[in-house]
Amino acid sequence: MKPEKRLNLWLELAVIFISVLCLMLLVYLVVVLSFQSGDKSASETMSIAVRIAQSIYDNPTDTQVAAVSLMLRYFAHLALFFVVGFVTTFVSMVIFRKYFRILGVLASGWACYMLAYYTEYYKQYIDGRHFQMTDVKLNWYGSIAGICCMVVSYFMNKILVKLSS
Repeated sequence: MKPEKRLNLWLELAVIFISVLCLMLLVYLVVVLSFQSGDKSASETMSIAVRIAQSIYDNPTDTQVAAVSLMLRYFAHLALFFVVGFVTTFVSMVIFRKYFRILGVLASGWACYMLAYYTEYYKQYIDGRHFQMTDVKLNWYGSIAGICCMVVSYFMNKILVKLSS
């Protein structure tokens, strides 16, 4: 094997290893955040919501703080799972090549849905937490947006490479 091919192989394996490691750290973060106790999760969300409400309103009412808290919670679900969908699809597209990329994208969609559903499902066994199908949907919508963003960026990159050559 030529030295440059060997170097390319090692670089490819390093990219795959680092990508999978980052994905595992991200999944660990999702699990840690999902399995917080209800009191800790609610107090952290409310303290952030109060600060945001105070920056929007002069003297926020409890209803306004509750509305900000709800929007903050929805945004957190969407944003976190957007990143999960994006990174999962990136990793699957690095591992699966050529015509198998579509299988990688489908596998990442399946993995994102399973993570979205089961992180919510297991919350019902944690004190102060409960299962909400709306949270599963928010997680799934965030994942779908991340997956679509990664796929579009992949095709945009292919088009730009073809145009530049």
